[in-house]
Amino acid sequence: MSNNSYNLNVDHSFDYILLVRLVVWGYVGMALSLFGIVGNLITILVLMSSSLRTISTNIYLIALSCSNILFLLIFLPSYSIRYLLGYNAYIANQSPSAFEILLTRLPITPVYNTIILSIIYLTIGLSIDRLILIKFPLKAKCILTKRVTLMTILLIYIFSIIYCIPYWLEQRYVPEIQQCRLTNIGKKIHKYTRIYMYIPIVHVIPFVTLTCSNITIIQYLIATKRRKQSLCGKKNKKIDNDYHITLMVVVMTIVLVLCQSPLLILNAWHTIDPHGSYKSLRFHTLNSFGILLIVFHISTNFLICLVFSKKFRSTLIQFFLNILSKDQQNFDTHTQTL
Repeated sequence: MSNNSYNLNVDHSFDYILLVRLVVWGYVGMALSLFGIVGNLITILVLMSSSLRTISTNIYLIALSCSNILFLLIFLPSYSIRYLLGYNAYIANQSPSAFEILLTRLPITPVYNTIILSIIYLTIGLSIDRLILIKFPLKAKCILTKRVTLMTILLIYIFSIIYCIPYWLEQRYVPEIQQCRLTNIGKKIHKYTRIYMYIPIVHVIPFVTLTCSNITIIQYLIATKRRKQSLCGKKNKKIDNDYHITLMVVVMTIVLVLCQSPLLILNAWHTIDPHGSYKSLRFHTLNSFGILLIVFHISTNFLICLVFSKKFRSTLIQFFLNILSKDQQNFDTHTQTL
């Protein structure tokens, strides 16, 4: 009787986790991802305009949007489409489909980790960029040149790729069981890559760096606001624009930290109790929402730019007006030829 009850509980927990993933990753994740891809594409197009693409902050935002799009393009098939198409097969405990086998064979984990690491460190670069601008306003033009910014972004991508090399060697696909298993190298390095390296480099160092830089930037924003109030309503367009761009960067970094925090807690939990966390219904439920928060963060950068950057809004409006005027001209030309 007790064994039957245990099996029922296991089956119920498994079905519950699948349902949560279907809703959270399948439906909600799909909607957020599509919105995020469109939003990040628009962000790139706007920031690539001649008046914006030379600013170091915008160069970081362009690189960040590129990484965001790559992440969402991986999330869609490996999470959303996987559960939308395979939910019924999982429930019925059927053999994996060709699509499922293809996803299992692809090196999704190392690519996923490379992109997410680049997003985190590009956000750090963006935050430090604004910190240098407010701490050394006179020297900022010499320090934050286009060449230096592009070199920094390139180094971030190189670092992300090198850091994730062990993940490429960690697992291999076994055709007989249609699953991935740890390689001999993977068994030796698994503990180091997942515990001693992952948590400090992906979570702790970025969290501490972003917290320290944000505190300094927020202090600057408060001082700037008080200065504006002391000027009795007199407006300086450049100061006002810099203020809102800096505020935008602060909001982006806060959203990143808040959305990454649940996964930090879950990774720490899994490190302390790997077997218990794997069997925990709460762990898998929180993990589903934790990954969704990453998708949410990546998909909302466009909205943050839209809300806080007046220049971004005006350029976006002008961009759409140019498209509409070109369409109108093409239509007029076509009607005249008829």
